[in-house]
Amino acid sequence: MVVWRELIKSFVFRCALALVVIAAALFWAVRHAENLALQRSGWTEGAWTSVSMLDTKGVQATLAGETAANPNIPGQVMHVIAPAIGLDATFAAGPGVRPDDDARVASNTKTFVAAAAAVAAERGLLGLDRPIGPALSEPVRALMVQRGYAIDRITLRQLLNHTAGLPDYHAQWQFHILSLTPPAFGGLAIHWRPIDQIWFGLTFGARGEPGAAFNYSDTGYLVAADMIARATGDADIGDAVRRLLDWPRLGADETFWEALEPTPPGTRRLRQFRGAIEETHIDASIDQYGGGGLVMSMDDLARATRAVVRGAPFADPAAGVAQMTALTTVTAPTGYGLGLVRAEIEGEICWGHGGFWGTSALHCPVLDLTIARSWGQQRAAADETHGALRALIRTVRASRAGAAIATTAGAAPAAGAPAAPIPTPSPIVSP
Repeated sequence: MVVWRELIKSFVFRCALALVVIAAALFWAVRHAENLALQRSGWTEGAWTSVSMLDTKGVQATLAGETAANPNIPGQVMHVIAPAIGLDATFAAGPGVRPDDDARVASNTKTFVAAAAAVAAERGLLGLDRPIGPALSEPVRALMVQRGYAIDRITLRQLLNHTAGLPDYHAQWQFHILSLTPPAFGGLAIHWRPIDQIWFGLTFGARGEPGAAFNYSDTGYLVAADMIARATGDADIGDAVRRLLDWPRLGADETFWEALEPTPPGTRRLRQFRGAIEETHIDASIDQYGGGGLVMSMDDLARATRAVVRGAPFADPAAGVAQMTALTTVTAPTGYGLGLVRAEIEGEICWGHGGFWGTSALHCPVLDLTIARSWGQQRAAADETHGALRALIRTVRASRAGAAIATTAGAAPAAGAPAAPIPTPSPIVSP
């Protein structure tokens, strides 16, 4: 009997010791991954001036200088559309980086999911301000009801402007550990299904009151994507968005939804990092089902963002723009419409979005200029990379002022001057 007691004690002790060692190893692994993810931060802005934006050589030289000054990034690709100064070109800088390289644009995808939802609403397939319950697939509906979410009060508009009260699955520490740690040690990470990610958000996050506060949520976009695909009868959000937006019509003929659509032959993706962790080849499912998922070249991203902000996907462009840029009284401090961030830069109102691994696209309607760029580093914040856009705004203003003076004096307008007016976003307060 004494022998058995000693053996049991020894076994329990060894199990406890093993658990302590495993817990310590996991703690170290997570801390190590977090330390790697926080490295390589910061941004040194290039010498962007009005002169540097006047011709393609100046833009290229300044972009190359800026890229060299930021060794924490793998390179940059930038597309600029500015008819007032005759500029419509793609620029690239960095070792092995080409102008036609594509990138995972992550949350830039939200602009196009929201636009697809607004087009579906315009066609009567969905209602932006109707309760979402009847439009949900059965698995998502059951999960939301089980977790106590008011699907009879939450609306599609609230999902798209982040006021639905759904917590972000990316923000939950459990998901953070599972998504961050494997890539830090060379793993390709877990393969996720959209229902798994929705479950993570609703299970571990705090439920909010619909319409009461802004809370950026990828979970909400996964639910919206579920509704859109169900409304169109498509197998997934990739097919539904392609059907509703018609990528070539938006000038985005190379765009595809990763892992949901075939990868076009010859596609090259830019390298992308979270701090010192390279996530270029991380499983696409980590950000694939509506909050992210698109792979785009920077000229595609520029043209498609420009098209959405100008109302091109809609039968009634002015009404479509008004819906996309409608702000609520509880939206983000800088302003958030339907998949579009409102940014004021150099006194100009611009609309667009950013993506996790260092992508950004903005269109400034009054000056009719667009810029999209990728720098491949999550630790370089998007608002630190607006130097080129600020210089572009000043350049276009100066060009327009010169054209106005020349016209007043009786001269013909400068070549490339803006033509017919376009619908201008006018933020409104929605309920």
